[in-house]
Amino acid sequence: MQRILYLVQKEFRQIFRDRSMIAALFFVPFIQLVILGNAITTDVTNLDLIVTDLDRTPMSRTFIERFTTTEYFNLVEVEEDYQALRGHLDNGRAKLAIVIPKHFQRDIVTGRHPDVQALVDGIDGNSAGVALGYMARIAEQHQAQIIRMDPMLGRPLREARIVHAEPRYWFNPELESEVYIIPGIVALILLIITVFLTSMGIVREKEIGTLEQLLVTPIRSMQLILGKVIPFSILGFVEIVVAMGFIYVIFGIGVEGSLWLLFGESAIFILTTLGVGIFISTISETQQQALFVGWFFMIFAILLSGFFIPIANMPDVIQYLTYFNPLRYFMVILREIYLKGTPLHYLLPETLAMAGFGVAVFSAAVMRYRRIIK
Repeated sequence: MQRILYLVQKEFRQIFRDRSMIAALFFVPFIQLVILGNAITTDVTNLDLIVTDLDRTPMSRTFIERFTTTEYFNLVEVEEDYQALRGHLDNGRAKLAIVIPKHFQRDIVTGRHPDVQALVDGIDGNSAGVALGYMARIAEQHQAQIIRMDPMLGRPLREARIVHAEPRYWFNPELESEVYIIPGIVALILLIITVFLTSMGIVREKEIGTLEQLLVTPIRSMQLILGKVIPFSILGFVEIVVAMGFIYVIFGIGVEGSLWLLFGESAIFILTTLGVGIFISTISETQQQALFVGWFFMIFAILLSGFFIPIANMPDVIQYLTYFNPLRYFMVILREIYLKGTPLHYLLPETLAMAGFGVAVFSAAVMRYRRIIK
């Protein structure tokens, strides 16, 4: 144990002597959380809108005003010419055009259902779908307001017995995308830090020749491996604590579940990522090679984790490949504990899968590393 402690001290001294390493540990995660937490979002705001009002009645003007009082839409113009709408969509001046038909107010008063036309720029399918959902919500609110108006105007709508759904959203009542995105960013930061620190740190010792000096000492191979792994494990937990503090202070999002369960699951994930880092160091001769291989692994791990695209939306073949991605399991575990307070017995399938993968990859990496240093 004394030899291992000496190696741990040596590793910490090497890490904190490198200013770039300190920046990667403490400043980069803060920047990533602030920028990515605000930039990566599925919310649609300030969508440029053009309206054509063919009815020109008080009800149609009230309907238009509802789009100007929300952050979702930015009313660019009320276009008089219906034929000009296509040109506005073609040149990108607007992403959504709404056409209010003639007799809009008359049909509402008489109990008919006027059809409002929506022309949407569908290049970004997600934004187009969200925008139509916002428009439907505004139309529903407009209809509810009419019912609360003069009884003579609301009577035909009441007679139609319109059913109104009252949804209740759990765990994220305001449907804010950052609540869902930010815990995933913690997993990404932990993946990047542990993989890069482990692979780059060991390869750097190869380049400067200090690894060969350690190999001629009485230190055993397992002691040398533990002396390399323990510091990066500690730094991984420090990263989690620092990231959780940033998230609570900046975004006001706290952990709903057990902190001990969160740290335990993180320990299993760190075991996996350290194994990946050691394996990368065994197949790399320079830091540039380790950097390239590390990025190659992380790009696929992030894209196949469900962070950007739900796994259920992927082709069947790709979904099978995601079972070999530890980040997939940790992403689910982290969000469940962070946002819902899910206990362990509901997370056992993901925990066992991640633990099995971690033991396998760490064992393979250690065996290859021991073969190299002998």
